[in-house]
Amino acid sequence: MHTYTQQLPVVNTPTLQSSSMILRLHISMYTGRKADKKTQQEVLTGKGARSKGAASVYKSLFAGDQDLDSITAFASHARRRVSAMTVPWGDNGDRLLATKSFFDVSAELSSLRVEFEARVKLFSHNYGTKIGNAAFALGDLFDRNEYPHPDEITHKFAFGYSFEPLPDSGDFRVDLHNDALDMLRASYQKASDQRLEAAMQDVWSRVIEETTRLRDKMIVPEQGNRPRIFETTLDGFKELIGSLDALNITNDPQLEIIRTQLHNALDPVDIDSLRESDSVRGAVKEQMQRVLDKFSM
Repeated sequence: MHTYTQQLPVVNTPTLQSSSMILRLHISMYTGRKADKKTQQEVLTGKGARSKGAASVYKSLFAGDQDLDSITAFASHARRRVSAMTVPWGDNGDRLLATKSFFDVSAELSSLRVEFEARVKLFSHNYGTKIGNAAFALGDLFDRNEYPHPDEITHKFAFGYSFEPLPDSGDFRVDLHNDALDMLRASYQKASDQRLEAAMQDVWSRVIEETTRLRDKMIVPEQGNRPRIFETTLDGFKELIGSLDALNITNDPQLEIIRTQLHNALDPVDIDSLRESDSVRGAVKEQMQRVLDKFSM
């Protein structure tokens, strides 16, 4: 007599390792800041200071240079964009990225790198002229020996990034006794859980902070002018809503409910109606407050 056993389908349950990856961003900058020991000593002597640590003097070798300032500002912009698209992972600057948003994030990072390198090229192309301008601007503080060689200046800047798999708690390739391996795995798993909890707390903190900020902008005072609403404020909030799906690494159903509620509240709203209509502002304020009330329950 044959016994028939039904073969159940194998279900591949998503894990943190399969649904996310680590993003490492590296931006190196040439700031043009230089410690000026000679001027520092002159200041200390002139002020009668007895300790060398009483004051420090730094000079900006390219003070007021718009091209260098542009690179610095763009690097800050790139870091903000990466922070908006990912969540923190540990305390070494690593970011956790949802696998489903890999192609979008990779495309944006590629675009950011192209723009960064274009700005660096503009700065280095006019490097000789910039040194001449610096000599005029710095006066007696100018020292040509403090400036990198023209062939080296481009290499002072770099924009790089890498995507790496998230290690599994069992991925220990070391020759240890079983007890030691078990301790390592348990320690890694605990650290991983804590990092994930901190990462998702960062997402929730963004939602609460930005929702509170938008709610406060919607308040219509009984007297006086309404709080001013900038288009960037509304666009930035809608961008946050759009990123919540990718940032929901753990597929938290509560976060998805909040995302849907915020999307429905703001999708039909434009900047002009918010500026001109008290009723629209009031409706948006009420919706924002409903979201915030969920966190006080």
